[in-house]
Amino acid sequence: MSAGRPSSARAGRERAGEPRGPVVSARAGAALGVVVILITILAIPFREWITQGTRIADLEEQVAWHTQRVAELQAAHARWKDPAYIEAQARSRLHFVRPGEVGYVVLTEEASVPDTTATRPMATAPEGAPWWSAVWTTVAQAADPEVQAPPLAPAPAQPAPSYGQ
Repeated sequence: MSAGRPSSARAGRERAGEPRGPVVSARAGAALGVVVILITILAIPFREWITQGTRIADLEEQVAWHTQRVAELQAAHARWKDPAYIEAQARSRLHFVRPGEVGYVVLTEEASVPDTTATRPMATAPEGAPWWSAVWTTVAQAADPEVQAPPLAPAPAQPAPSYGQ
């Protein structure tokens, strides 16, 4: 063979558009395989780590809310231990007076006098419905939405799903 001419096998590959050699060497393929295996192995612990971080943040939020609520209740408890506060509450809420005092309740035009109880029509069961639907209707009507309930605690954090469950 001459030095200037390509071999016939090599020339045939170049003409047919075939690649000259392997695109990825064996070492690069092995390294790529190791990287894929490492990513697969580390994906589950990384997901658990992220999930646990979220759960910890939720629990810390709950602890902060409960700590604040405990401080509020302790302050209210300390106020109720004071006899002067108890007397002031009895005077304002229950209109109590000391012996010898005369109690007055001043009604102004701006102040609205609360009605005793608003009358509601009698609950009747729809035609063909059982009798307990009328009872349930009266229970539903008795609900008073204006009564203030204590503030609700944040929803408890859900347990993190574990691998294999």
